[in-house]
Amino acid sequence: MPEHNIFLGHLLAMKPYIDDLPSDAHPVYFFGGMIKDKFPGGVYYLDMWPFFGPMLVCASLNATVEATQKTAIAPRKPDFLDRWFLTIAGGPNLFTMEETQWRSWRSIFNPGFSQAHIFKLVPTIVHEALVYRKLLLEIAEKGEMVRLDEETLWFTMDMIGSLVLYDSLNSKKTQNPLAVAMLSQVEWHLGDAELNPFVRYYPVRLYHQWLNSRRMNAYIGKELDMRYAAYKNSLEHGDAGDSKSVISLVLDGYLKQNGGVENLPPSLDKTFKSYATYQIRTFLFAGHDTTSSSLCHAYYLLNKNPEALKKLREEHDAVLGKDPAAAEELISNNPNTLNQLVYTNGVIKEAMRLFPPAAGARQGVDGVDIVDDNGVRFPTNNALIWILHSSIQRNPKYWPKPDEFIPERWMVEADDPLFPTKWAWRPFEFGPRNCIGQGLVMNELKVILALTAREFDIKDAYEEFDRFHPRKGLVTVDGERAYQIEKAGAHPADHLPCRVTLRK
Repeated sequence: MPEHNIFLGHLLAMKPYIDDLPSDAHPVYFFGGMIKDKFPGGVYYLDMWPFFGPMLVCASLNATVEATQKTAIAPRKPDFLDRWFLTIAGGPNLFTMEETQWRSWRSIFNPGFSQAHIFKLVPTIVHEALVYRKLLLEIAEKGEMVRLDEETLWFTMDMIGSLVLYDSLNSKKTQNPLAVAMLSQVEWHLGDAELNPFVRYYPVRLYHQWLNSRRMNAYIGKELDMRYAAYKNSLEHGDAGDSKSVISLVLDGYLKQNGGVENLPPSLDKTFKSYATYQIRTFLFAGHDTTSSSLCHAYYLLNKNPEALKKLREEHDAVLGKDPAAAEELISNNPNTLNQLVYTNGVIKEAMRLFPPAAGARQGVDGVDIVDDNGVRFPTNNALIWILHSSIQRNPKYWPKPDEFIPERWMVEADDPLFPTKWAWRPFEFGPRNCIGQGLVMNELKVILALTAREFDIKDAYEEFDRFHPRKGLVTVDGERAYQIEKAGAHPADHLPCRVTLRK
């Protein structure tokens, strides 16, 4: 445990690590810094009073596996997520529900995230990816520096909107009210603002969050009512209707809950409708945030590693044909082709290893201990267990050459020194509370890279950006300019200033 102050807990012990980072650096960096310096076993207690309750910070693979996969902690949701997710989702959701309720809703959505079902969605993913390709083309033609992550967030919102609602939002051009409200909610939702009582109740912030939530609920509620009427009518006339979107899975769950079409009421039950709205808001948030940050970091790393970019393009030529324009039809008609993009898969996994889109969290249980890498036992006693994916995924104990971008490590045999340590890659977590959408995200990223990587050169423009936007203090973490910042999820610093050009 760090040195404790009776009045300020461990805040003073954290200060040197905070001071050694850019002011906007993600909190995982200073938590991880303490692990490196003082806790070789990978676990320590942290008292964050008055901002937060007791924490167990965890970067031990053994302790993480116990917490997420092997003990009574595994299915338990972290208590703080109720407050953290309230403005995003509006109410109980797959991240925050207690175990029994969570299992019920998870079972509703599981069929929609099977690999077979995801392949049915591939034509929609291809359609949206081509819209993104057009955006990159427009950026290249203008020749302007852009913050690629900001541009990409609009696109990924459109993509997840198509998959959740089966309707294109066309967010940026039409200023779609659902997309605008969600993106605004994320801007107002800074992690420390949810945990810090001094800023949590800032009146302007509260007003915007209330307004955004009201607009999202109205939009989704209208969609649910409209889809329910069409769904009910289709079933009454023997038509299965749309079976692809998340919203159709919600209605399928409602059908089962009511015991068949003959028992369906004229309109959706208000309680069910509210809970359905919370889940849809959750999917919209999680589905756009992770995809954007992971895609941007993949582009960034490919540009920094030209040999990897060359191999990626060679794989796309070999699997998809040398004409990039023909790839869209091939992928749409034969989604299984995506399984052949093994190097592309390695690129994505390496990007998410080096820049994981989120940390993990579980709630401790009285009487349940976790054991660090040195065999030391830590009673969890209802503490928040904060799992540092970034520290685990760059730890030399688990990863040879941990800070290097090596997509080949995902293609080697088990006897190769580069072969990944079991359970050490955790962007989507493991165990019962793992991310339901991981297969969807991986396939989205494969499609987008397959349809863009051969046509565009995407190069970071941090040096140029820093000349126009100078600031005091540090601007790198361990020499890395594209360090992660907190914008609900983890994103590249300054949203990755870039210049996009057509490949010569």
